[in-house]
Amino acid sequence: MKIANLILILGLVMSFSSKASLITFSNDSSSYLNGEIIEVEVFINDANPAIDFLEVVWNFDSSLLEFDLLSVTDSVFNNSYFDDAYAVSDELIFQLGLSPNWSSVLGTSFKLGTFSFVALEDGVLSPELTLVEMFAQNFDGDDIDATSVPAPSTLAIFCIAGIIFFRKRMS
Repeated sequence: MKIANLILILGLVMSFSSKASLITFSNDSSSYLNGEIIEVEVFINDANPAIDFLEVVWNFDSSLLEFDLLSVTDSVFNNSYFDDAYAVSDELIFQLGLSPNWSSVLGTSFKLGTFSFVALEDGVLSPELTLVEMFAQNFDGDDIDATSVPAPSTLAIFCIAGIIFFRKRMS
């Protein structure tokens, strides 16, 4: 019985994969001079296809960076009814309203666009955006999880089947 429980625990621990963030970034350089434009590409990863509206808030160092604008890709522009990003003090707020059936065109992982910042000092490093909160709603206005719910791992299914087998065998 102890072996069965150990196998279950190990299997479940191994089956939980570290899930990537819903939004990831890629920047054009690692260090910038005063006044340089910093472009940060923004990617959506494994988004819940039921999302109608998404709002994300990040902290950033407003003494080193000034948020300039968000430019979305044409495909996102054509499949959304609203997109905006703006800074309030040291918070960057991003809002996106998606059209019905957006995932059939964009998929659940796609390039959103580019955030542009202005470096306020020499030697500014890549922007570090720290997630404060994320809010998503479906087309009915209900709060939902912003990421897709992954299918159960095959390893977890085998572990559960193994436990059932061991328990029947011991009885």
